[in-house]
Amino acid sequence: MNYGFGHRLNILIADDHHLVRQGIRALIVQANISNAIFDAEDGEQAWQCIHTLQPEIAILDISMGNMSGLEVCHKIKQRQLSTKVIFLSMHEDIKIINRAFAAGAHAYLPKSDAFNTLTQAIKHVCNGEQFISPRLKTKLEAYQLCAKDFILTAREQEIVTHISSGLTNREIAERLCISIKTVDNHRTRIMKKLGLNKTAELVRFAVKEGLVL
Repeated sequence: MNYGFGHRLNILIADDHHLVRQGIRALIVQANISNAIFDAEDGEQAWQCIHTLQPEIAILDISMGNMSGLEVCHKIKQRQLSTKVIFLSMHEDIKIINRAFAAGAHAYLPKSDAFNTLTQAIKHVCNGEQFISPRLKTKLEAYQLCAKDFILTAREQEIVTHISSGLTNREIAERLCISIKTVDNHRTRIMKKLGLNKTAELVRFAVKEGLVL
């Protein structure tokens, strides 16, 4: 059955669990919406596929080895590629979901909802709309209304995540393809924005705000 899509899609599935990728593939095949389905087991592979083949849809997990789904999403946004991202993740923390949309995601689904809502999400995304699992939507809207004035930008959140993972400014610069000075400027601005003085305080903030995956 075709669910009303205008044309068949090139779709990337990226997840570090083979059985999850196979299950998602089966759902897409059953929906009869795909032209080609690409497969990646980590973030690096996902980014290479997206950069080279630019599928219409990328279904990404959040945690995928040395490059997270959030980093891949940010790269797509930064390079202004046409691929649209649907996150399919076990993470249901509203702060992480908020980060996903800030990074440029078009949809977010818990893995437990995939069977019922994945095709619906793809259709919304293809129509230029955002989609979030109905049971998480109300929570996200409430979180966004209550967000603090000091809330960090997507890039600042990314920097905090890397600092909290123990990366040096040089390593962060190499990972994000920016200069060490730019990383240092971000770091200084983040500390000032949050009123913090020590890296340990920043790590505690990151843990509290769900910025450590």
